[in-house]
Amino acid sequence: LGLAAPAMAQTQDPSFRVNNRTNVAINEIYVSSANDNSWGADRLGQNVLGPGQTFTIRLPQAQCINDIRIVFTNGQTHERPRVDTCQITDYNMQ
Repeated sequence: LGLAAPAMAQTQDPSFRVNNRTNVAINEIYVSSANDNSWGADRLGQNVLGPGQTFTIRLPQAQCINDIRIVFTNGQTHERPRVDTCQITDYNMQ
């Protein structure tokens, strides 16, 4: 049983990196539990995620199913509901 704990802990970690592999900067990143009806605060705050840059999203342990919304500086948006972020380490925008 003791050996299973570390593997279990890893799969319950919902934090991940957003990698901007586009040629357009990202103005806003929202990540909220799929159970929430609101996006919450922009995780970038006053920052902008330029092309080629990476930003780490930290989430509470075991909050695995999340909605992701990304807003680019040109006004385009990308939304993806119900992403199992415990199963990914990187979310690539390309």
